[in-house]
Amino acid sequence: MPIPVRDTFATDRDDLLVQVTDDGSLTLVRAGSRDAFHSGCGAISETRHVYLKISGVIDRIEAKRPTRVLEVGLGTAMGMLMTLDCAIKHGTELEYVALETDWISAATFDCLKPQQWVQHPELVGAYIEFRKQFSDSVDPGTYRWEVDSRRVVTIIVGDVRQWEPSDSDCFEAIYFDPFCPESAPELWTAECFRKMRSVIAADGRLTTYSCSRAVRDVMEQAAWQVDRVPGPVGGKREVIVARTI
Repeated sequence: MPIPVRDTFATDRDDLLVQVTDDGSLTLVRAGSRDAFHSGCGAISETRHVYLKISGVIDRIEAKRPTRVLEVGLGTAMGMLMTLDCAIKHGTELEYVALETDWISAATFDCLKPQQWVQHPELVGAYIEFRKQFSDSVDPGTYRWEVDSRRVVTIIVGDVRQWEPSDSDCFEAIYFDPFCPESAPELWTAECFRKMRSVIAADGRLTTYSCSRAVRDVMEQAAWQVDRVPGPVGGKREVIVARTI
């Protein structure tokens, strides 16, 4: 089945376009390519189902269990903000760490109408103010956002392959969300998944939208137990959830 033609419009960057996805939410695509930050079938639908739900994060937060999330590929920050929004709603402690090589500016972010993603729109305003503290093109480094007394975000600008986790790094969920294996093959390797394996909690889960045989093979080489589960309604038929063996 051919990929539907979806509406796009310009951002403040020549290399990025806003795309309207099928659930009405907006994402970004790289101009002149098929590299999208979210599924065209629905950015919010994909994020809620693949990352917050299948990872177990929603269940943990609703049960008020302190939760630590690692995201590989901050992208538009939708996953981060939707997770924070859920944690604020339920009064749950959250530590969120995101790795990203190209942290989009506040102006680019604002093109996506992010207030529509969350129940607490003031959260979006606070994030925009935090992002505005730094230049549009930020240097590699670590940037800490203390959202409130119970929730904190750390954004690490740099290549995940050079990231050196500390001995205390341990996460209940990993949102593995870089560009697809065809566009970023260096991130979909057994070596990278071994690094993810080294920072997952004993009962933790890694989730990702990719479900190819090649991806499942390299994850199994890195000692993950890999399962295919149904994808979001209207989107991919199957996605991956991985656990420790």
